[in-house]
Amino acid sequence: MEKSEKQIIVTGIRPTGDLHIGNYLGAVKPLIDTLEIHPEAEVYIFVADLHGLTDNKPETIHAYRYEVVRDYLAFGLDKYIDSGRVHLFIQSQIGELVSYLAILLSRYTTFNDLMRVPTLKDKLKGNQEAGQATALLGLYPVLMASDILIHNATIVPIGHDQLPHLEKTRELAEKFNNEFGAIFNLPQAQNIANLRVLSMKGGSKMSKSYPEGAIFMSDNAETIRQKVSRAETALEGQMSVSLESLFTIAKELGLDTDQFRSDHMAGKQVAGEFKKQLAELIVILTDEFQKKRKDITDDQIANVIKEGGKKARASAEDMMNKIKRAMKINY
Repeated sequence: MEKSEKQIIVTGIRPTGDLHIGNYLGAVKPLIDTLEIHPEAEVYIFVADLHGLTDNKPETIHAYRYEVVRDYLAFGLDKYIDSGRVHLFIQSQIGELVSYLAILLSRYTTFNDLMRVPTLKDKLKGNQEAGQATALLGLYPVLMASDILIHNATIVPIGHDQLPHLEKTRELAEKFNNEFGAIFNLPQAQNIANLRVLSMKGGSKMSKSYPEGAIFMSDNAETIRQKVSRAETALEGQMSVSLESLFTIAKELGLDTDQFRSDHMAGKQVAGEFKKQLAELIVILTDEFQKKRKDITDDQIANVIKEGGKKARASAEDMMNKIKRAMKINY
């Protein structure tokens, strides 16, 4: 179908724990950049509490879903919400509509296709095989597609690891359009964050489930300095994925890493000074974040969610009415 004249941005985050520096650089910062790139776009940002249930306990989701809203406001999203074009809400506020659309979209995929989605492997536990995944986990790509298509998004800011999900979304939308006409836009990825922020302990991606290797936005200055000072790097004259990750973090936070990199590769002992400067940049970022976060009231959060939920419901209901009319199931 022809590209929508109106740009509609949709993105979400799962409330599964405290945000860490990797979340900020890989998700929040790219989102803010996207809002600046598209100042006239309508934007729907949701806390994915239903998605969180795929591999987390309900009590965990309950504990963090409003805290994610507080985090987003502390990162500066409040000024965009005040503009009236950005709507922040909880996924379950329109849960029955998202679920309805997921059922309809499930007509256009198979179990085998879902089992081949690369990100499914990342969610499997231990030696679990894809066929042992819960049905909810297997349906995750369809649920994600529903979140995007229910607002007829044109732009989705995502990281490279989520590209398979967006491709699945486009595939489902195209199959629906082929059968019922040009209902859905085919959303494009925007401002893809090609960042690989690793654990301070090295090896795996920085994760909430491995707190020893993560720098959380809630960490105090002493904790941050300790984690950075103990971070895995590489011997002088050698490069490693762990050190590359530290350079990535530093560069994203505004530190010129070229001299450190060249000195290190020349065999000079600069890791200590580099880590010291990196730690101070992170301390500045987290200190500003924490101060603003303390000023955000529960009433402010409740009002943001209430208003955002109204806008999201109106958008979702309008889209579902179009879908049901096209399918002739508009009772």
